[in-house]
Amino acid sequence: MARPAAFSDSRLARVRRYFGLSQQELAALLGLAPSTTNQLERGTRALTREVYERLAPFLAILEAAEAAPAAPAPAAPDPETVPEAPAALTTPPPGPFAPGPLERRRRTCLYEAHNMRWQLRHLPEQAAVAARWAAALPRLRATLPPPPPAGAAPRTPEEVRLRYVHSWLETVPLALEPEVLAHWHLRHQRALALEAEAAALGGLLAGATG
Repeated sequence: MARPAAFSDSRLARVRRYFGLSQQELAALLGLAPSTTNQLERGTRALTREVYERLAPFLAILEAAEAAPAAPAPAAPDPETVPEAPAALTTPPPGPFAPGPLERRRRTCLYEAHNMRWQLRHLPEQAAVAARWAAALPRLRATLPPPPPAGAAPRTPEEVRLRYVHSWLETVPLALEPEVLAHWHLRHQRALALEAEAAALGGLLAGATG
């Protein structure tokens, strides 16, 4: 038997990545079993018209985002003016120094900076996904068929799915919590400071051995 066309694989996988969905979440939104969603993504099952119509509102937003030109990177802010320290505080005393303490500190700085960046690694993508949902929700709500009226029992499996989808959309985070963003900025600035310290120590060590 010929293998079904794999175009459905890329569509479902792209939608999942764009909206930050697990296979289980996408399966629930489409009214499918997770195993069916997995087969569609792997291309071992063909995408039916019914499933495509359920996917279409999400796919339309994804394709519009993919077709839009990339936003220019924000300009770097001007550095704040820092009072210049007296020369007596910045000029090292003459004479050789023991490199061991500096090297140990340099390694510690790099280790701590790496750990901080590792702890923050998921937050930029989480923020991007939340922003995509914030932009997509008005269009999704306008495109999706409405759920059954409040208090009315769903009459078909599709009405059950639509009620679930609209209810689920109410729970989607549209931005990171301010406390989470503050945590990111504090850790990021600390990592920058540690990396700058490590670079300065590396320069001192290189000059001492050069």
